[in-house]
Amino acid sequence: MIYLDNAATTMVDERVVREMDKFHLQKYGNASSFHSAGKQAKQAVEKARKIIAKSINAKPEEIIFTSGGTE
Repeated sequence: MIYLDNAATTMVDERVVREMDKFHLQKYGNASSFHSAGKQAKQAVEKARKIIAKSINAKPEEIIFTSGGTE
């Protein structure tokens, strides 16, 4: 298990900010929804899961996103 939160104080990589801004400002949607914005968000989450898994030699299903460190 790898813990990446650092008590929510770690500086965010600029590449991550640029990618996330698309969803914060333009393509926002609930990834659990069935409308088109939700489907786009779901696709983005799954793409991120695959990228992260590949970078640490894990399986995508082993990558779990939570809303914070207490989960």
